[in-house]
Amino acid sequence: MRIMRAVLAASVLLGAVGLQGQAPPEVRPDAPPAAAPPRPPRPGERQFDPAAVQRGQELLTARCGFCHGTNARGGAGGGSDLTRSPIVQEDEDGQQIDAFLKVGRPERNMPKFELTGAEVKDLATFLHSAIYLAANRRFYQLLDVLQGDAKAGQAFFAGRGGCTACHSPTGDLAGVGAKYDAATLQQRVVMPRGTGRGGGPPGPGGFSPPHLERNALKATVTLASGEAFTGALVRSTDFEVTLYDPETRRIRTWLRRDDLPKVVVSDPLQAHVERLRKWTDTDMHDVTAYLAGLK
Repeated sequence: MRIMRAVLAASVLLGAVGLQGQAPPEVRPDAPPAAAPPRPPRPGERQFDPAAVQRGQELLTARCGFCHGTNARGGAGGGSDLTRSPIVQEDEDGQQIDAFLKVGRPERNMPKFELTGAEVKDLATFLHSAIYLAANRRFYQLLDVLQGDAKAGQAFFAGRGGCTACHSPTGDLAGVGAKYDAATLQQRVVMPRGTGRGGGPPGPGGFSPPHLERNALKATVTLASGEAFTGALVRSTDFEVTLYDPETRRIRTWLRRDDLPKVVVSDPLQAHVERLRKWTDTDMHDVTAYLAGLK
């Protein structure tokens, strides 16, 4: 027995020495980026046990995901958004949730669930963290934005995405991956019209009118005489139309009556607007990965 213990101890020691002498694992250039480390809490931010949140989400996905989705917002089975449930919102440390799960809702085809006390607390922690983040969006932490295939994104960009009709990776998008972080880049691909509260680039106080944006809506006003004026659209109603001329920095307004003067509106970002209804998650991640590589 003593000999066997000595042999085992020697084996462990030699194994440890061998591991220390090994070269570090090779990092593949096409390997997905490592997950970002947890950020430090911000002032006033409520803290939830991250391990409990993860366990609760895994439990929700396994037991309730078909009806309520992996994020508790509703799934393929037509279940409700649990983050808006009064029972969940008024829950205290899982007590109300536990009482409800033990009964279920048979009239809506929801069976009862028998969970352990620890499982109920984990589920409650996840649901309360989801509600908290939904109400405090400034605390969201975006992780793993670069999940896509850059080569597939390049093919989409040059092919069925139709992006090269307006953009060029060596022209207007040259170096775009160094200009924006991945999250901002993805947001600007999907919703490119401005970042200020009014839609335009932020000005003093964080607000700038939409008509000052580079890609503002354009309009051409044609008078009864045939004279035409083109500029950024400020306002258009049944009674008036107002344009902004970026060259002269002047705003002009015409009264309208019986559809005169004639107004034709065009959107420089119409292709993005149309694409917004067609994006798939895969396409979006692939294009983001491709553009992020344009350094």
